Amino acid sequence: MFERYTEKARRVIFFSRYEASHYGAHYIETEHLLLGLLREAKGILRWAPKINAETIRKKIDDATIKNPSTSTSVDMPLSKECKRVLDFAKNEAERLAHKHIGTEHLFLGLLDVEDCLAAQLLREGGADPDGMREELRQSVETVNPRSLQRASFRDREFLTLTGETVEIHGERWNVDYVHDAIQFCRSSNWHWHKAVWKPRDVAVHKKSGRLSFDLNLAADSEKFELVPDGWKKDHCFICRWELYESDDPEHGMGYTNGHDWFCMECYERFWDRPDFSSSSHIEIT
Repeated sequence: MFERYTEKARRVIFFSRYEASHYGAHYIETEHLLLGLLREAKGILRWAPKINAETIRKKIDDATIKNPSTSTSVDMPLSKECKRVLDFAKNEAERLAHKHIGTEHLFLGLLDVEDCLAAQLLREGGADPDGMREELRQSVETVNPRSLQRASFRDREFLTLTGETVEIHGERWNVDYVHDAIQFCRSSNWHWHKAVWKPRDVAVHKKSGRLSFDLNLAADSEKFELVPDGWKKDHCFICRWELYESDDPEHGMGYTNGHDWFCMECYERFWDRPDFSSSSHIEIT
């Protein structure tokens, strides 16, 4: 169910469960989801500028009968309204052509269930779902093709340019994207070493022009041609920074596993510091 959720969105669900236990509830309600969202993505309230997290919690406290807290180890189902929120969040992501489901989609999903307590509080806070959708849509339309090419690490899915960001080589990158890319590398590639970037020989298919590092193909001289130093550059797996033969160490040196490359900045900032974007909440550390 949560395969498409970003790590931050998954943590929102975790915190919603925590909030429901805190209130002694029998179900995870929309107000618990909202509180979980505010725990994990405090900046989301920029889309509801007339209210703050403290006021929201106070209003929920006033509107809720608080029972004795329950253990977080007890199963806690989602309420019907909460399930609707998750369905709407999925619809919002698809409407915006986003392959992931993030905190921004959960926020819109809450507003779509108009009669729930969370939506009422957000609308009182000035939340404008149409304006938010337009802002998200424009962030897609105004990104140039080069940025779109840089923005993926597995299947070139679009990188949402909202939420918490980190600067790499002077450009802003979504923290979830960087964190997920690093986790992906850790799960499938383990041996990385520092190296000077050098051009590589390639076998070129004469008809299509496609390149291959399998130099044995060049033995078939009718179809392939061996091109010495034919591979002229690589790109950082995270930020698409160009790596090529150069005296400048920022471009001429990086970390590689023999196939992929990290630029110096991404490796030393993110691979060597896997907690760079982890939550500060003690409940999940």
